[in-house]
Amino acid sequence: MAYASHIDQGGLHVVFTAKPRNIDRAVAEIEAFVSQDGAWPLFDIKLIVREALINAVLHGGPGGGGHEVSCTVRFVGDTVECTVSDTGPGFDWRARCGRIPPLDAESGRGVCIMEAYADVMEYNAAGNVVRLVKKRGGESCGTPRCPDEAGKTK
Repeated sequence: MAYASHIDQGGLHVVFTAKPRNIDRAVAEIEAFVSQDGAWPLFDIKLIVREALINAVLHGGPGGGGHEVSCTVRFVGDTVECTVSDTGPGFDWRARCGRIPPLDAESGRGVCIMEAYADVMEYNAAGNVVRLVKKRGGESCGTPRCPDEAGKTK
């Protein structure tokens, strides 16, 4: 599978082979889907979705990619909910939580950015599924908020 998407009552579903070139396509499709439902903080939504997809593509499977990444975006009341998953073993999100990388670090900011811009961020226990929620009209707080032991943002 290279790339597939469809829309149903559950929202927009995107599944693709973990290749960096598929990230921009998925983000553009997600932006178009979310834009159909009125005013949303698109910058924030695109940023957190892109960071989650980058992490899933680069870190979600064996080196060299090729694993499957999926993303579902749906409207729930006055929120947009995005769930990104990969087929890898996951990571210890508890150890990464609230850790801001050094200014000269070339990577490692994705989790921190998602914590700062999502209204809710939750991981499954394994760390290979992240659920991001953005409220309509929600403002970015710009401050990382760590998920609790159950994986839910405080």
